Amino acid sequence: MNAEPGSFKFPMVRKVRVFTYIPSPYQVELFDAIARSGSLALDVCYLYSADPDRLWGMPEVGHPHVFLNDDRNLYAEVERSFDACELVVFNYYQHSLLLGLIKRREQSGKAWCFWGERPGYRRLGRLGLLYRMLKFSSLLNSDAPIWGMGEWAVAQYREEYGEGRLYCNVPYFSDLSRFKRGVNNHHNGASKTFLYAGSLIHRKGVDHLARAFSRVADECPGVRLKIIGEGNLRGRLERQLARHGDRVEFAGFQKWGVLPQIYHTANILCVPSRYDGWNLVVPEGLAAGLPVISTDQTGAALELIKHGENGWIVPSEDAESLYQSMREAALLTQPSLTEMSMAAETSVARHSITDGVERFHQAVYATLEAHEGGKNGDLDA
Repeated sequence: MNAEPGSFKFPMVRKVRVFTYIPSPYQVELFDAIARSGSLALDVCYLYSADPDRLWGMPEVGHPHVFLNDDRNLYAEVERSFDACELVVFNYYQHSLLLGLIKRREQSGKAWCFWGERPGYRRLGRLGLLYRMLKFSSLLNSDAPIWGMGEWAVAQYREEYGEGRLYCNVPYFSDLSRFKRGVNNHHNGASKTFLYAGSLIHRKGVDHLARAFSRVADECPGVRLKIIGEGNLRGRLERQLARHGDRVEFAGFQKWGVLPQIYHTANILCVPSRYDGWNLVVPEGLAAGLPVISTDQTGAALELIKHGENGWIVPSEDAESLYQSMREAALLTQPSLTEMSMAAETSVARHSITDGVERFHQAVYATLEAHEGGKNGDLDA
């Protein structure tokens, strides 16, 4: 099933409940927009109100919600109200109490689905697959639809769970309009600033970035690097980049609301992840007019970047390819950089928060239709 944004009609308001981990700013923004749309009666059950390992502050939540926080009485209460929900969307399963709710929803015969990033990073190979099959047997033993966060995720879920169910492509969305540069806010200087925004951890590939930038900086005296974020690799990165310390800025963790202004101080965004199921910084950077250098193990990059047009995709773990792409970006003429910047903005013109609301709506109605009519297929909106 295929539909263009704006062409899908929603005949009635349906009651939908989502279970997810914590209120990240991105999810809250999307759920708020869905609730405001009035096309769905949405409520969200957050397993926890916060995660001590995440530096995000608590966003203001504007949709009906509850924080479960391991309160068994609350779990029992949301289970009792299951029957009033026409669809329950599980965005997490690594929790014993939640697994119990999933099993009971499946046994009820009422509509439910799973919504997740591409599986397999933490537990790779056949053992990882076996773990997921055993841990999440309710999904394996059902024909419940699966919503994958991007085409890359959908392909992996289809490989693991077969063709006998509906698959929907429902990635993360954010309000990208706030990242758009003003007409007089495009950088026209001779120097170029590379930007990294994310955790300073091994999975994010920042060690490769530091090595690649050092090589580029040796050849191109006008380049700079700005690093946004914190993590256990910061000390190592500072040592790696010390030789070019006058051209490297460690800006630390920054609040979500100030990110657009930070993006506007840069020319190229680097997302060198060893693995990222989606990664919203990719569409954010593109919306800010930044060509993006990312990897073939990053879901959003695979879906949104066209190599050589609005950015570069390099093999994960290939430090040489990362260096070559950064060098190519550093040597771009101003007209070429402007052309790539315009292509970057255009490439996410259909990835707005409004498109995200409609994509979510389409997935809900396709899932309910599949449940009510026993139909299988794909929704690739």
